[in-house]
Amino acid sequence: MKIFSFTALFLLAFQFLLFAQQPPFSQANVTLPQLAYSACAWGDFDHDGDLDLALTGAEGNNPLTKIFRNDNGVFTDIQASLLALHFGSAEWGDYDNDGDLDLLVTGIESLGNPHTIIFKNTGGTFTDSGILLPGVMDGQATWGDLDNDGNLDILLAGSSMARIYRNNGNGTFTDINAPLPNVETAMCCWNDYNNDGQMDVLVCGDTGGGIVSALFKNDHGIFTEVTTGPEPFTGLYGGEAKWADLDNDGDQDLVIAGMDLYVDGYFLIYRNDGNGQFTKFAENSANLLNPTFDLGDYDGDGLPDIVLIGTISGCGGSAITMLMQNLGFVSFLNVSSLLPGFKLGDASWGDYNNDGYSDLLFTGLDAFESPKTALYLNNLGDTSVFVSNTPPTVPQELHATIEPGKAILHWGSASDAQTPKDALSYNIRIGTLPDAYDIFSPLALLYTGQRTITAPGNASADTNWMISGIASGTYYFSVQAIDNGFMPGPFSAPCMFSFAPVGVELVPAQGFGISPNPCRDVMKIHNGGQAGQDFNVRISDRAGQMRFQGVNPTEVDISSWPSGIYFLQKTDSMETLSVKFIKN
Repeated sequence: MKIFSFTALFLLAFQFLLFAQQPPFSQANVTLPQLAYSACAWGDFDHDGDLDLALTGAEGNNPLTKIFRNDNGVFTDIQASLLALHFGSAEWGDYDNDGDLDLLVTGIESLGNPHTIIFKNTGGTFTDSGILLPGVMDGQATWGDLDNDGNLDILLAGSSMARIYRNNGNGTFTDINAPLPNVETAMCCWNDYNNDGQMDVLVCGDTGGGIVSALFKNDHGIFTEVTTGPEPFTGLYGGEAKWADLDNDGDQDLVIAGMDLYVDGYFLIYRNDGNGQFTKFAENSANLLNPTFDLGDYDGDGLPDIVLIGTISGCGGSAITMLMQNLGFVSFLNVSSLLPGFKLGDASWGDYNNDGYSDLLFTGLDAFESPKTALYLNNLGDTSVFVSNTPPTVPQELHATIEPGKAILHWGSASDAQTPKDALSYNIRIGTLPDAYDIFSPLALLYTGQRTITAPGNASADTNWMISGIASGTYYFSVQAIDNGFMPGPFSAPCMFSFAPVGVELVPAQGFGISPNPCRDVMKIHNGGQAGQDFNVRISDRAGQMRFQGVNPTEVDISSWPSGIYFLQKTDSMETLSVKFIKN
């Protein structure tokens, strides 16, 4: 403990020395509306390789919702016809899997009516999708795939409600009637906290009879509240809640800030110890009112850092901005950043100028109670102290295991020079063609790997992912790794898999497959459009014992094999895939 304390003090002194020579951030000369009661979201909606910006909030007394295109560092209002909102949220996602970023926003308009709207992106033109969802204010709507079918669903909280809406894949959403608490002044988020490949849910807010912060485990679309140990999460409202692997151990920790029943501010970190056990850490110097924060690796050391804004209690309501550097071991230093204070707004990391370092966008009221929007560039790339962040390697060993009603996609761990491999997240795309993502969008550019949003990968830290609810057919998936600075690596080569429920014979016209399944005597192997390319086949039983191995087989006699489940692995120069079959 004394050694760690000495190290922390040394690093703090080092930071002061470094920042005395050069501030870590400098304000960019950009033109944007000055907003409070606001939300912001980075996203490359036009696929030109730089991050554009969605803003919602109040410019003086006037609400607005706008999208600004980033043209080599110059922001241009695209004049989208969007309903003007404030006191809400904004988040990018591809709900229709067409490869374009759509925008999900909440808030109230000038007459005080709450709204939740999906603005559909069609080639850079945004229109109201017409999808009807309950409106919320002082709440949040966020994307997540609850049932692993590749379609983004919606978690919505605020205005005395909390609901999950399933994306039916045809432009409609259905309330699944999840048993979530009805909350206002709410925050909510998706995350696979237990690494089981399913997105769980956290809901926080004021129920009218108390303040809650409740975690719900997803078990194939059935949500049940988790009894966390050794104590429940502190009930908070009016703040922010996000997950990140703060200690690089491969599971997601919780950062939550807000106020309790007595309007006291809290900033809490819950380390995920596994099996529903969380250890609480409190940062007393960061207990702000109406706090908002974001997570990102600003110094390129592979650890998620935190930027926090809010109101100082007991100091006349002064605005403050805190930069909290992650030292590892769930320990943070509040370092000097020379950033001005903001409150009642938003803070968001994003590499605005593509230099490999996370920049900071702020909206909110400043120290003079005036609405303000400001972008601060990360200067650490201009120093020799911090090394530039580099992308992760390409995941290898892709294959798929077919089970009744689902396919399990597998890949090997990638590596990264800054982020430990256990802390990397993974981003998958699934399509009906080798270069398509019409089944599950990665929110990334397939050929460059560059992401169109600033976020971890859609598969979290898992190295396998289940896809279900898809039709029989031939599919392709690729994977990329994402580091803690949200820098993506390249996508892997596509891996093909043929999917059909057990008992349905699938003979693909242009892909690899087997028939019949189940099989009794002779199993036929179809190589489809891959004819002329050598491939190896290996078949093993559930114990891993090899039963057959050959090159370019067209059929295998299994009549003498015991009944049971077997696994066939096909490998060629382009891909490796696995198929599960049953011997009757």
